[in-house]
Amino acid sequence: MIFGVILARGGSKGLPGKNILPIAGFPLIYWTIQAAKQSKLLDDFVVSTEDPVIADCARNFGARVMIRPCDLAQDDTTTLAVLQHIAAQVECNAVVVLQPTSPLRNHDTIDNCIKEFLQGNYDTLATGYYTKIIEYATHRNLRRQDIPGFFYDDGNVYILNKNVIKAGKWYGDTICRKVNEPELNVEIDDATTFTMTEALLRQRLMEGRQKSDILNKLAKVKIMVMDVDGVLTDGGMYYSANGDELKKFNTRDGMGISIVQKAGLKTAFISSENSDIVYQRAYKLSIDHVHAKSGNKMEVLGKFLEKEGLSFQDVVYVGDDINDLDVMQKVGVAVTVPDGNIAVKNIAHYITKAQGGNGAVREVCDLIMLTRNP
Repeated sequence: MIFGVILARGGSKGLPGKNILPIAGFPLIYWTIQAAKQSKLLDDFVVSTEDPVIADCARNFGARVMIRPCDLAQDDTTTLAVLQHIAAQVECNAVVVLQPTSPLRNHDTIDNCIKEFLQGNYDTLATGYYTKIIEYATHRNLRRQDIPGFFYDDGNVYILNKNVIKAGKWYGDTICRKVNEPELNVEIDDATTFTMTEALLRQRLMEGRQKSDILNKLAKVKIMVMDVDGVLTDGGMYYSANGDELKKFNTRDGMGISIVQKAGLKTAFISSENSDIVYQRAYKLSIDHVHAKSGNKMEVLGKFLEKEGLSFQDVVYVGDDINDLDVMQKVGVAVTVPDGNIAVKNIAHYITKAQGGNGAVREVCDLIMLTRNP
């Protein structure tokens, strides 16, 4: 049994009442309770506190509470002492320690840690990051890569084998130092880190809502239409020694297109460049409709759609420049790339993380498939 423990003492000197302070619209402890509830690998969890206000708050969000004795809620009380108190009452193989002061940590982080802990047969795991620590003026011009590394635990997740806890240790003989992504390395312990973390949390929530919105839109599309230069390619102009024009395409984009085609989507290329290369690529990928040297993309797309019995709202269009603007303003889902024209980016429903020619189309295909295989 893998047992989770959310440690939430009432007293806090650095930031009084921090465990229930509102952050991004909810009490701080809410975010850790939600992560624990959504975890697929935690068998059970409790909130450990001596504070009746924290206890009531935790119960309101669906958590079970284990009241700890007041002598285990002092400023000098160690985490290990609290874990020993809990481990004596719970039958489990390992304890996952979750601190409310790390609200950016979600259920995926918890489950990835548990998975690695079990697969590696470790007795201890801690999340954190490696940093370079050396006293100023003592480095003797060492190169950055030659400075000794130091693993700093960031407080997001700790996992301890129950035997380690029973032995009165905070760590055992086999330790997994799991490196977290940088944004998770923030731990709330004062007003400054609280403000920083709230900004990151709100940004994550906004991105989550945006992703949910784009997925809802993509669930309705029936045809994927792509510009070529700057979308399927990096927009570069390549010429051989003989003056032949060359274009570099991405195989991952090709695989993504094949996947959405198998899921039933029609596909189309519309390019303003009259190039045999576009037709060759389209033929290789079994693209349904291809039109190069298109001066009026709206007209061309309208003919495609009429032939297929579809409307503009059935289209996800990936473009990057002003000649895509009219079409992108009319289709159901408009997508562009990070270095797309600013006017295009301003009206796009989604801007890919990947650059054109470097997996941008595959990113869109993967999002489409999320709506087909929830």
